[in-house]
Amino acid sequence: MSTDDTSNPLARKTPLGGRTGVAIVAIVPLLALAAFLLIGFLAGGWGWAWVFFLAIPISAIIVYGVGGKSGR
Repeated sequence: MSTDDTSNPLARKTPLGGRTGVAIVAIVPLLALAAFLLIGFLAGGWGWAWVFFLAIPISAIIVYGVGGKSGR
């Protein structure tokens, strides 16, 4: 079994997708807000439209990993 950091996907030093991944994490809050407002105003779905905001932490977890930047 290899002990180098490249064999463990949880030990990566750069964001998944590189600059594209970072851009996606930056854009997702704006898209979530737009979806929330559109569904809320057009379909009257204020009661459940908040679920779009769950995309913000989910995208960050996918790009930066479960450990985040704190341990690096």
